[in-house]
Amino acid sequence: STQSTWDFIGNLVMEEASSAVKFKVLFVLIDGIADNGIAELGNKTPLQHANFCHFNSLAQGGLSGIHDPVQSGLACGSDTAHMSIFGYDPFKLYNGRGAYESLGSGISMDFGEIAFKSNFAYINDETGIVERRRVDRHFDKWGLDICKDLNNVVIPGYEHDYKITVLHATEHRCGVKVTGPHLSSDITGTDPIVDNKPLRKVEPINKENPDAILTADIINKLSEAIRKRLSDHPINKARKAAGDFYTNVVLLRGCGSRLKVDSFENKQKMKPFMIAPTAVIAGIGLTFGMDIKIAKGATGYYDSDYFSKASVAVETFKKENYDFCFLHIKGVDDAGHDGSASIKENLLKKINDMFGKLFKDLREIEVASKDKTKFIVLLTG
Repeated sequence: STQSTWDFIGNLVMEEASSAVKFKVLFVLIDGIADNGIAELGNKTPLQHANFCHFNSLAQGGLSGIHDPVQSGLACGSDTAHMSIFGYDPFKLYNGRGAYESLGSGISMDFGEIAFKSNFAYINDETGIVERRRVDRHFDKWGLDICKDLNNVVIPGYEHDYKITVLHATEHRCGVKVTGPHLSSDITGTDPIVDNKPLRKVEPINKENPDAILTADIINKLSEAIRKRLSDHPINKARKAAGDFYTNVVLLRGCGSRLKVDSFENKQKMKPFMIAPTAVIAGIGLTFGMDIKIAKGATGYYDSDYFSKASVAVETFKKENYDFCFLHIKGVDDAGHDGSASIKENLLKKINDMFGKLFKDLREIEVASKDKTKFIVLLTG
């Protein structure tokens, strides 16, 4: 479990206080590494089928087991899973994913503002059915100006007191923040969660909460205003005429506000940094006071430069006084969503090579310190 992991690390921190050895942690999370047996791979998972040497050495030289990030049998999202992994109880603290997505995409958030994890999508205007929740994974190649233009959208009936901020995150995703008085995150969203379902109407979760009732009305009107702006946008009109994917709706889900919590450093007694190009993960790190380090070429998709991530991790440990690095890898999960075992296996090969570099470079730091610095490498998914 996550708690036993932190108990183990906490014991090492206590041990280091009475010794000359400084323990540092590299925590690598490969989103989507787990899988079922696949017939075309002889009923093996991509990881089993490829038989990678550095993954094998990590397993053989350490402790292995099944990691339930929150609790056994609970299918949790990336947000609640990472909260728990870092030692924060989502059952007590979770209030939506939107604030994480927005913070990670670069939108600053004050307490009292609300934000959404959002997708650029396509809705059939005649039927009201959302036919593509993800309009195009390559939206960032053609849609960034559309995203910027949404910052000028006004909310009908609420023009003077409320404003929105929109910033592209990754692929087809963006963060959407709403600023104004008496906002509540206690509302549903517009996202139907799966393709070919109707766009949802926002409702207050607590129908006796006047702020939630007000906020639901604001967001429903915002959703309609965004749809109109997208439908009228010249880029979308041109793409529609050419028969290309175009976006005419932004799906709003996971409404959340910024959490007031103790920092990771105070809670776990380690100074942390994070390497995570995926906005929601970076936002979680920022919420818990982690420093975000940028790795050139790290995209969170198939083309992400894993060696760049490894280099930034090693150089940061060398040059700055950090005790904990969280390194997040996303592309493998996209391969699973896209149903491609071959892409997944190829990405795992690249990650295996990345581990080879990490093991070598971290060992060089240990040797240079005359083994007064020791690294613990954790891997989960």
